[in-house]
Amino acid sequence: MKTTFISLLALLLCLTATAQSNFYKLSLGGGAGLTQSFTDYEKHKFGKTIYGVGEFFFTPFISLGGEGQIGRIKGEDNDLSKKSFLNSYKSLTINGKLYMGAIIDYKRNAFSNTIKGLYLGAGLGGILNNVSGAKPPKTKDIIVPVNLGYTYYFPDRSGYYRYGINVNYQSTVSLDGGIDGLETSHTDLYTYFSLGIRYQFGPMGLSRKTLY
Repeated sequence: MKTTFISLLALLLCLTATAQSNFYKLSLGGGAGLTQSFTDYEKHKFGKTIYGVGEFFFTPFISLGGEGQIGRIKGEDNDLSKKSFLNSYKSLTINGKLYMGAIIDYKRNAFSNTIKGLYLGAGLGGILNNVSGAKPPKTKDIIVPVNLGYTYYFPDRSGYYRYGINVNYQSTVSLDGGIDGLETSHTDLYTYFSLGIRYQFGPMGLSRKTLY
């Protein structure tokens, strides 16, 4: 009887262990992409921007982190005056993200396993505008970013998710409307499409879901 009990206990512990996975709690990344303005100016021009991001993962599929951007936002009018603006901006935001892997059973089939890296996110932060020709050229706005993206992770030699490729589409609303340098009641926003890389590291967490 004692031998049988020990065998059953060992089997239970084994099954419990195989139903869990370790994951890295910290992540750093960066990349580049294009902004597009949606302001008082009629032409939605494109500008180049780089970014850096650091995140803390509470689970493999829920994170909170900070993102910094440095780049340009451009716009232009359609009329003969050819009025335009160039905003050489810097921004810093705090963003939360929820991945599909947190809410779906991604072990059901290949498709669900593929989309577990899809996420939605939102945050809050500030932007330092530096608009050429505006008076004053430098202003500060409160901004609200909303993100839709996808991260595909590659395992390291130990089998843990360590490296990732990220594609992200962000729409950022300025609550003060100063992105284009015009003092109007029009709400300014810009979008940002980026491609980047991720590196997972730091202390290990334990997930109730198997990741692989």
